[in-house]
Amino acid sequence: MSDDNNNKGSSKARRRAHRLACCVALGVLVILGALALAFYLRYRPRPPRVVATPVDVGIEEFRLLPHPALKLSVGVHVVVSNPSNAPFRYGAALSAVTYHGAPVGETLVPAGEVGGGATARVEPATVVDGVKVAESPHFASDAVAGVLPFVAVARVVGKALVLRAFEVPVSVEVVCLVRIYVFHGESSSRCVATVRTGSGAGSGSGAGFPEGAGRAQEHD
Repeated sequence: MSDDNNNKGSSKARRRAHRLACCVALGVLVILGALALAFYLRYRPRPPRVVATPVDVGIEEFRLLPHPALKLSVGVHVVVSNPSNAPFRYGAALSAVTYHGAPVGETLVPAGEVGGGATARVEPATVVDGVKVAESPHFASDAVAGVLPFVAVARVVGKALVLRAFEVPVSVEVVCLVRIYVFHGESSSRCVATVRTGSGAGSGSGAGFPEGAGRAQEHD
Protein backbone atom coordinates (compact mmCIF):
# COMPACT_ATOMS: atom_id res chain seq x y z
CA MET A 1 0.00 0.00 0.00
CA SER A 2 2.80 2.37 0.90
CA ASP A 3 4.50 1.59 -2.43
CA ASP A 4 1.33 2.59 -4.30
CA ASN A 5 1.17 5.86 -2.39
CA ASN A 6 4.82 6.54 -3.14
CA ASN A 7 4.28 5.87 -6.85
CA LYS A 8 1.27 8.18 -6.95
CA GLY A 9 3.20 10.90 -5.14
CA SER A 10 6.18 10.67 -7.47
CA SER A 11 3.86 10.70 -10.50
CA LYS A 12 2.18 13.89 -9.26
CA ALA A 13 5.58 15.46 -8.62
CA ARG A 14 6.71 14.64 -12.15
CA ARG A 15 3.52 16.16 -13.60
CA ARG A 16 4.03 19.31 -11.55
CA ALA A 17 7.64 19.49 -12.73
CA HIS A 18 6.52 19.07 -16.35
CA ARG A 19 3.89 21.80 -15.97
CA LEU A 20 6.44 24.10 -14.37
CA ALA A 21 8.93 23.43 -17.19
CA CYS A 22 6.25 24.14 -19.80
CA CYS A 23 5.29 27.39 -18.07
CA VAL A 24 8.94 28.47 -17.89
CA ALA A 25 9.49 27.62 -21.57
CA LEU A 26 6.32 29.50 -22.55
CA GLY A 27 7.42 32.51 -20.50
CA VAL A 28 10.84 32.50 -22.17
CA LEU A 29 9.21 32.33 -25.62
CA VAL A 30 6.91 35.24 -24.76
CA ILE A 31 9.86 37.33 -23.55
CA LEU A 32 11.92 36.51 -26.65
CA GLY A 33 8.96 37.35 -28.88
CA ALA A 34 8.46 40.68 -27.12
CA LEU A 35 12.16 41.49 -27.47
CA ALA A 36 12.11 40.57 -31.17
CA LEU A 37 9.06 42.78 -31.72
CA ALA A 38 10.71 45.66 -29.86
CA PHE A 39 13.87 45.31 -31.95
CA TYR A 40 11.82 45.21 -35.15
CA LEU A 41 9.79 48.29 -34.24
CA ARG A 42 12.92 50.22 -33.32
CA TYR A 43 15.28 49.11 -36.07
CA ARG A 44 12.94 48.20 -38.91
CA PRO A 45 14.16 49.72 -42.18
CA ARG A 46 12.15 52.61 -43.54
CA PRO A 47 12.83 54.16 -46.95
CA PRO A 48 14.54 57.54 -47.15
CA ARG A 49 12.54 60.58 -48.23
CA VAL A 50 13.54 63.28 -50.70
CA VAL A 51 12.95 66.57 -48.89
CA ALA A 52 14.02 68.95 -51.66
CA THR A 53 15.76 69.00 -55.04
CA PRO A 54 17.39 72.41 -55.52
CA VAL A 55 18.82 72.98 -59.01
CA ASP A 56 21.75 75.33 -59.61
CA VAL A 57 22.31 76.69 -63.13
CA GLY A 58 25.12 78.93 -64.31
CA ILE A 59 25.62 80.42 -67.80
CA GLU A 60 29.23 81.37 -68.42
CA GLU A 61 29.06 81.93 -72.18
CA PHE A 62 26.29 82.18 -74.77
CA ARG A 63 26.35 83.47 -78.33
CA LEU A 64 24.85 82.73 -81.72
CA LEU A 65 27.23 84.68 -83.98
CA PRO A 66 29.67 84.34 -85.59
CA HIS A 67 29.57 80.74 -84.35
CA PRO A 68 27.10 79.24 -81.86
CA ALA A 69 28.72 78.74 -78.47
CA LEU A 70 27.47 77.75 -75.05
CA LYS A 71 29.17 77.13 -71.74
CA LEU A 72 26.99 76.37 -68.73
CA SER A 73 26.62 74.28 -65.60
CA VAL A 74 23.58 72.40 -64.35
CA GLY A 75 23.62 70.94 -60.85
CA VAL A 76 20.83 68.84 -59.35
CA HIS A 77 21.19 68.55 -55.58
CA VAL A 78 19.18 66.08 -53.53
CA VAL A 79 18.27 66.62 -49.87
CA VAL A 80 17.60 63.16 -48.39
CA SER A 81 16.01 62.46 -45.01
CA ASN A 82 16.59 59.03 -43.45
CA PRO A 83 13.84 58.19 -40.92
CA SER A 84 15.38 54.83 -40.00
CA ASN A 85 17.70 54.29 -37.06
CA ALA A 86 20.01 52.42 -39.44
CA PRO A 87 22.36 54.34 -41.76
CA PHE A 88 21.74 54.56 -45.50
CA ARG A 89 24.98 54.05 -47.40
CA TYR A 90 25.23 54.64 -51.13
CA GLY A 91 27.89 54.20 -53.78
CA ALA A 92 28.97 56.32 -56.72
CA ALA A 93 26.41 56.48 -59.55
CA LEU A 94 26.56 58.04 -63.01
CA SER A 95 23.53 59.47 -64.84
CA ALA A 96 22.96 61.39 -68.05
CA VAL A 97 22.06 64.99 -68.84
CA THR A 98 20.09 65.19 -72.09
CA TYR A 99 19.06 67.93 -74.51
CA HIS A 100 16.10 66.97 -76.71
CA GLY A 101 16.79 63.35 -75.82
CA ALA A 102 20.47 63.42 -76.81
CA PRO A 103 23.12 62.97 -74.08
CA VAL A 104 25.16 66.14 -73.61
CA GLY A 105 26.56 65.62 -70.12
CA GLU A 106 26.83 63.47 -67.03
CA THR A 107 25.93 63.67 -63.36
CA LEU A 108 28.16 61.81 -60.92
CA VAL A 109 26.89 61.18 -57.40
CA PRO A 110 29.85 60.46 -55.11
CA ALA A 111 29.66 57.67 -52.54
CA GLY A 112 28.44 58.71 -49.11
CA GLU A 113 26.18 57.99 -46.17
CA VAL A 114 23.07 59.41 -44.53
CA GLY A 115 23.08 58.57 -40.83
CA GLY A 116 20.11 57.12 -39.01
CA GLY A 117 17.54 59.81 -38.24
CA ALA A 118 19.60 62.38 -40.15
CA THR A 119 19.13 64.62 -43.19
CA ALA A 120 21.93 65.14 -45.69
CA ARG A 121 22.45 67.10 -48.90
CA VAL A 122 23.81 65.01 -51.76
CA GLU A 123 25.72 67.22 -54.20
CA PRO A 124 26.54 65.48 -57.49
CA ALA A 125 29.21 66.72 -59.88
CA THR A 126 27.56 67.62 -63.19
CA VAL A 127 29.34 68.30 -66.47
CA VAL A 128 27.53 69.64 -69.56
CA ASP A 129 29.25 69.64 -72.95
CA GLY A 130 28.28 73.02 -74.38
CA VAL A 131 29.80 72.13 -77.76
CA LYS A 132 27.38 69.22 -78.16
CA VAL A 133 24.48 71.48 -77.22
CA ALA A 134 25.55 74.18 -79.68
CA GLU A 135 25.96 71.58 -82.45
CA SER A 136 22.43 70.25 -81.94
CA PRO A 137 19.97 71.03 -84.77
CA HIS A 138 17.58 72.31 -82.09
CA PHE A 139 19.99 74.84 -80.61
CA ALA A 140 19.43 77.72 -83.05
CA SER A 141 15.63 77.69 -82.80
CA ASP A 142 15.72 77.24 -79.01
CA ALA A 143 18.27 80.04 -78.64
CA VAL A 144 16.16 82.41 -80.74
CA ALA A 145 13.16 81.52 -78.56
CA GLY A 146 15.38 82.14 -75.54
CA VAL A 147 14.74 78.79 -73.81
CA LEU A 148 17.01 75.73 -73.67
CA PRO A 149 15.34 72.59 -72.24
CA PHE A 150 17.43 69.97 -70.44
CA VAL A 151 16.63 66.81 -68.52
CA ALA A 152 19.04 66.08 -65.67
CA VAL A 153 18.95 62.84 -63.70
CA ALA A 154 20.57 62.14 -60.33
CA ARG A 155 20.55 58.63 -58.85
CA VAL A 156 21.46 57.65 -55.30
CA VAL A 157 21.82 53.87 -55.11
CA GLY A 158 22.73 52.13 -51.89
CA LYS A 159 21.64 49.95 -49.00
CA ALA A 160 20.11 50.49 -45.58
CA LEU A 161 22.00 48.57 -42.91
CA VAL A 162 19.77 46.88 -40.32
CA LEU A 163 21.27 45.67 -37.02
CA ARG A 164 24.67 45.63 -38.75
CA ALA A 165 23.69 42.30 -40.30
CA PHE A 166 21.06 42.78 -43.01
CA GLU A 167 21.20 45.07 -46.03
CA VAL A 168 18.09 46.44 -47.75
CA PRO A 169 18.61 47.76 -51.32
CA VAL A 170 17.37 51.33 -51.76
CA SER A 171 17.55 53.64 -54.77
CA VAL A 172 16.55 57.29 -55.09
CA GLU A 173 16.13 58.73 -58.58
CA VAL A 174 15.51 62.41 -59.24
CA VAL A 175 14.54 63.49 -62.77
CA CYS A 176 14.51 67.24 -63.38
CA LEU A 177 13.21 69.16 -66.38
CA VAL A 178 15.35 72.30 -66.44
CA ARG A 179 14.56 75.29 -68.66
CA ILE A 180 17.30 77.87 -69.08
CA TYR A 181 16.30 81.36 -70.21
CA VAL A 182 19.52 82.41 -71.89
CA PHE A 183 18.69 86.09 -72.45
CA HIS A 184 17.71 86.66 -68.83
CA GLY A 185 20.28 84.42 -67.17
CA GLU A 186 17.49 82.67 -65.28
CA SER A 187 16.13 79.14 -65.08
CA SER A 188 13.18 77.10 -63.88
CA SER A 189 13.01 73.46 -62.92
CA ARG A 190 10.50 70.77 -62.08
CA CYS A 191 11.72 67.56 -60.48
CA VAL A 192 10.15 64.18 -59.76
CA ALA A 193 11.80 61.99 -57.12
CA THR A 194 11.15 58.25 -56.93
CA VAL A 195 12.27 55.99 -54.09
CA ARG A 196 12.48 52.25 -54.75
CA THR A 197 13.18 49.65 -52.09
CA GLY A 198 13.67 45.92 -51.83
CA SER A 199 14.85 43.76 -54.71
CA GLY A 200 13.29 46.23 -57.15
CA ALA A 201 16.05 48.71 -56.24
CA GLY A 202 18.88 46.40 -57.28
CA SER A 203 20.61 43.20 -56.28
CA GLY A 204 21.30 42.55 -52.65
CA SER A 205 20.71 40.17 -49.77
CA GLY A 206 18.60 40.35 -46.69
CA ALA A 207 14.99 41.10 -45.97
CA GLY A 208 13.46 44.21 -47.47
CA PHE A 209 10.41 46.18 -48.33
CA PRO A 210 7.78 44.89 -50.77
CA GLU A 211 9.42 44.15 -54.11
CA GLY A 212 9.51 47.10 -56.44
CA ALA A 213 7.87 49.39 -53.92
CA GLY A 214 8.27 53.04 -54.88
CA ARG A 215 7.24 56.53 -53.90
CA ALA A 216 7.19 59.49 -56.27
CA GLN A 217 7.37 63.11 -55.18
CA GLU A 218 7.37 66.31 -57.22
CA HIS A 219 9.46 69.37 -56.41
CA ASP A 220 9.57 72.75 -58.09
